[in-house]
Amino acid sequence: MAARFAPSDKARAFLADPANRITWDFNAEELPAMRASDRAEAEKRAPRLAEQHGVTLGWQDIAGVPSLLITPEKRCGDDQVLYLFGGSFIMGGPLEDLVISATLAGQSDMQVISPAYALAPEAPFPAGLNDVLKVARHVQPRAVVGESAGGNFALSVARQLVDDGAGIAALALLSPAADMSPAFDPDDAADDPTLYPPLVATMPGIYAPETDPFDDRLSPLYGNFGPDWPPCLITTGTRDRFAGPCARLARAMREAGAEVDLRLWDGMWHVFEYYEGIPESAASLREIAAFLSAHCRTER
Repeated sequence: MAARFAPSDKARAFLADPANRITWDFNAEELPAMRASDRAEAEKRAPRLAEQHGVTLGWQDIAGVPSLLITPEKRCGDDQVLYLFGGSFIMGGPLEDLVISATLAGQSDMQVISPAYALAPEAPFPAGLNDVLKVARHVQPRAVVGESAGGNFALSVARQLVDDGAGIAALALLSPAADMSPAFDPDDAADDPTLYPPLVATMPGIYAPETDPFDDRLSPLYGNFGPDWPPCLITTGTRDRFAGPCARLARAMREAGAEVDLRLWDGMWHVFEYYEGIPESAASLREIAAFLSAHCRTER
């Protein structure tokens, strides 16, 4: 496990700003407006991010799922990365996560495919997971990346591709929500301004009602990590409420004989890579892109 340096001044300023503290309780009636607001902001910044990272954006229907193709101008080869956005299974989308996916595409020189999977509660488990599995089986990605809820999906996708005999060359997980069972207590962690414990605690019931919380499609921490498991990079922070499950996930992989690198960033919060202007965010994304390049640019 590689420890990171003390938090930067910009990270400390982020943590000290009350505006960055999320205290939203789930309200289904508010979801449409919140999603629309987030999407509008994402559409506004998309051209800037595309230009900044030297990528082009285009939508394509893949296996019946609308998917955003993020193609670097200096694309190297035909390898593709499947990127799965986060948002507690109820919010988010490919454009909303462009700050991460466009960075990875531009720095790895690989095309990134980000499917707009179905969201709960309108489409509960396993609808979103089934969407990303359909896309994964269709494109046969060289690598899979996911953040938070997308990290949950990424683990299941990797496991299914391994079981299919296809496999992948690399798996990168940013603060993955690997444990949705009662064994995970969001209050049993350092203070994370971006994750509200009551919302985290109620999410399994909203996303996957009447589902066994230890089902490894819902809580992939409890699945198998055999000898064919791909090299994996996991990033988290000491303030991330999912830091504990991330550590348990890395240990489970390591005990199964898999290659895994857990990057713990001091003072950082849940999916800190999502926040522009934080030096640690840029540094972590560079490391993830380098990891993808190192493992994907090899002969099949």
